[in-house]
Amino acid sequence: MVQSMSSLSRKAAVKLEADDSLEDQLSPLHKRSKLDPSLQVMNPDAVLYNTLEEPSPIGLTLKKSPSFLDLIQMKLSQQNTSTMLSKKPSSAAADKLKASNFTASLLKIGSWECKSRYEGDLVAKCYFAKHKLVWEVLDGGLKNKIEIQWSDIVAIKANFPDDGPETLDVVLARQPLFFRETNPQPRKHTLWQATSDFTGGQASIHRY
Repeated sequence: MVQSMSSLSRKAAVKLEADDSLEDQLSPLHKRSKLDPSLQVMNPDAVLYNTLEEPSPIGLTLKKSPSFLDLIQMKLSQQNTSTMLSKKPSSAAADKLKASNFTASLLKIGSWECKSRYEGDLVAKCYFAKHKLVWEVLDGGLKNKIEIQWSDIVAIKANFPDDGPETLDVVLARQPLFFRETNPQPRKHTLWQATSDFTGGQASIHRY
C-alpha cells in the first residue's frame, strides 16, 4: 500500500495536536503537585505541636493545638489539687490520735510485782502515734516508767472473762527502757530521765 506524503503529514499533525491537548489537560495537575507544598511537605503546625515527636501506631497524625495543650494542663492541675485535698483528712486524722490511758490493779514481771493501792498510782498508756506501750508506776512521790516499743512485742494476749479480772500478757523480744520522773512542775509536761531496771532484773524474762 502506498500513501502520499501529504496524507502522512496530516496524520502526524493530528497526532501532535492530540498529544499537546492531552498534555495541556494533565499539566495543571502536574504543576499543582510540584508547586503545592501541602502535597509534598508536612504542615509546619503539625510538626510544631507534635511535642512527643513520636510516630502514631496507626499512621494518624494528631495536631496538638495550643487550646488542646491548655486543656490537658488544666485537667492535670485539677487532678493534682484533688489529690492534695484527699491527703489532708488522713494526715489530720493521724494528728488527732491521742494516747489511751487505763488504770491497772497489778503489774507483774517475773517474780516482781506492783499492786495498785489507790487510783492513779498504776497506769498503762498506749501511744498510737508513737507506737509505744508505757507503764507508769508511782513510787515515793515520783513516777517510774517502763517504755515498750511496738516493734519489740512478739506476742500479746488479752483476756476478758465475765467472772474474773481482765488481764493483758505481753512477750517482748528485748528488754524495755526504764525512766524516772525528775523535777516535777505543776501544769507542765513530765520530765523523764533514763534509769536502771527497777524490777530487780526481772525484765529480762520479757513477760509482763
